[in-house]
Amino acid sequence: MNPYVFTRIVGFASLAVGLLILLRDALQVRSIPYAIAGVGMLAFGAWRLQVAARLRP
Repeated sequence: MNPYVFTRIVGFASLAVGLLILLRDALQVRSIPYAIAGVGMLAFGAWRLQVAARLRP
């Protein structure tokens, strides 16, 4: 598998998981550490997509 494709998949998956964590935190959990984990996943996903843009063939 091409590193560009793999990095984009990981980036979009991280963004999706981060959004789901934040949504669950807003509706059910209401915990600061849980929200921090969601924001961290969003940041990780954004970072991976930036790396993918640099790896673009």
